[in-house]
Amino acid sequence: MTGIVLALLATAISTAVAWLVEAIMPHASLALVFLTGVLLVAARAGIGPALTASVLGLLALNFFFTPPRYTLAVADDGDIATLAFFLVIAALTGNLAARMRAEMAKRRDSLRRISVLYEFSRQLSATVDSGEVRQVLRERLRQSLGRTVDIYLSGKNGTGSFLTPAGPAQHCPQEDLQRALAMEGEVSHHVAPWSYLKLSMDGEPAVVVMSGTLDAEEEATARSLCDLAGNALQRIALGEELEQVRVAAETEQLRAALLSSVSHDLRTPLASIIGSSTSLLEYGESFTAATRKDLLAAVVGQAQRLDRHIQNLLDMTRLGQGSLSLTRDWADVNDIIASALSRLEVVLADLHVEIEVAPDVPLLYVHGVLVEQALVNLLDNAARFSPVGGQLLVQVEADQETVCISICDQGPGIPEPERERIFDMFYTISRGDSGDLQGTGLGLAICRGMIAAHGGTVSAHDGLNGSGSCMRIRLPVLQYAAVVQQ
Repeated sequence: MTGIVLALLATAISTAVAWLVEAIMPHASLALVFLTGVLLVAARAGIGPALTASVLGLLALNFFFTPPRYTLAVADDGDIATLAFFLVIAALTGNLAARMRAEMAKRRDSLRRISVLYEFSRQLSATVDSGEVRQVLRERLRQSLGRTVDIYLSGKNGTGSFLTPAGPAQHCPQEDLQRALAMEGEVSHHVAPWSYLKLSMDGEPAVVVMSGTLDAEEEATARSLCDLAGNALQRIALGEELEQVRVAAETEQLRAALLSSVSHDLRTPLASIIGSSTSLLEYGESFTAATRKDLLAAVVGQAQRLDRHIQNLLDMTRLGQGSLSLTRDWADVNDIIASALSRLEVVLADLHVEIEVAPDVPLLYVHGVLVEQALVNLLDNAARFSPVGGQLLVQVEADQETVCISICDQGPGIPEPERERIFDMFYTISRGDSGDLQGTGLGLAICRGMIAAHGGTVSAHDGLNGSGSCMRIRLPVLQYAAVVQQ
């Protein structure tokens, strides 16, 4: 009805315009005015209204402007030819304009569909969970098709369910739903008032349930959206499989590294302890008192070294399981450093240890035993790579926000590309000519974990005067009022 009204209106306007320009235009040219109206109707309403406008234009041109006027009779044979050609040309141009209109509409729909698919693909690229993909698909189908949409998943054990437990699609007949689910391939099925689109989702049959009937364009859009969602589900499944493979490989690598480290770093002090104690048992009476004392000191030192390795293994287990709990209290940094140095008295015996503590260093609100263990790991690491008779500097400075504890040695130093990797579990490097002194690669990783639990950081830097290395622990300064409030 709207197209017919538009054809009548275009004919009336064309008649009025032709009446105004009749005085300055030849009679044969007035047909162009009506032809323009036909083109506008075709572009606006399609081929049917355009043909109606052509016939109405022919009648108006004949009735109002072709002699004898105000009658449908035609006196001149030339006017008959003009009117006939007008009708043919109007019909052809109207048809052409209508086809162009339909093609433009098709292109607009295609662009809209491409835009919808592009936005949907961008949205899917950010999803990392299969359940989220299904929810995003359901919402995008609802927005794109403008109708009620839900997705029925058959389930691996045969107990299917909708994504929306209490959605309107729950009321669709179960026999129709099961019939659609049992159909071969990815097909569509319509039983009023619902449409069913079967597809495969994450390796399982699924049915998209939509209200109303889908036309070809809507079904194509729905299938394209479902295909994109299926690709996203495959991507997520593949990513999960790759992650499982990666975790399994890392677990095997960690297991092999741990066994290798434990076998080396536990057997070495044990061999030394067995050798020294065996010598004392078999030849103790023939040794001098000084020799016996040295052998006993070696036993004690290696036993302490063994104890530190076992403590590192225990700490690694606690950090890995997330069971490292903090029992904080106020502690003096001087006491923590003194306790750590006391535990390493034998290891540090051949070094000149210098301690510099700024006078304005505040008390630390920390788990003192963990911070002490972190210092022991750093000091032990520095001692192992320091030359005999070398200097080891322990320096403490503070500002309003942090307390910085620096441990600087005169060893071969740490290459800059390695300064972050040395804190990885089981990562070791050869430093200078001391490659045989490599440890398990646990100490620095555990040290960083313990300090991170306090909200602090551990980092590696160049040593003093450009030689050796300097490890820095930064711990946050907490005010008493803030601690009480917590």
